[in-house]
Amino acid sequence: MTTTDDPGRACASGSSSYTLPPRAALSLWRLNAVVVALTGAFALAGAGSLLLPRWFAAVPSWPGWAGAGIVLVWSVWRWWRLRAVWEATGYSLTEDEVLVRSGLFFRTHCALPFGRIQTIEVDSGPLQRRFGLATVTVSTGAFQSVSVEDIGAEEAERIRDLLTRLATERQVAL
Repeated sequence: MTTTDDPGRACASGSSSYTLPPRAALSLWRLNAVVVALTGAFALAGAGSLLLPRWFAAVPSWPGWAGAGIVLVWSVWRWWRLRAVWEATGYSLTEDEVLVRSGLFFRTHCALPFGRIQTIEVDSGPLQRRFGLATVTVSTGAFQSVSVEDIGAEEAERIRDLLTRLATERQVAL
């Protein structure tokens, strides 16, 4: 498998060519990991070393600091691993279907034929808008949906328009 750092460039995997999310997606994921790590570490350090010893005299303060250290070490490992997760994420539009892959350890490959598409949503939260990203969710009437998360906002609009046109052309008769 080959990967690129360029947003929108294809990443070859088997017979399909997957497009990686832009680098801004990796930055957003890492920002989220840092916020969660600091919140968890401060909560463990505060509760375990400051509050519990005041409430219960027999409880020492070191378990809180040890828990905070474990959370921080785990977070550094997770921050480093997000690059591999980013490289394992992507989407592809073939002649007949939408292909989406995600996951590093538990890999998911989804294929959704254009003829089955019923709704296409483009969502963008506050942090996604700040980084210029959006999420495209494509669903069928059979409760199956595929999400392409954290792609460029312009690319999301282009995909929505393209999928709308292709789904209308290739509708499956009911």
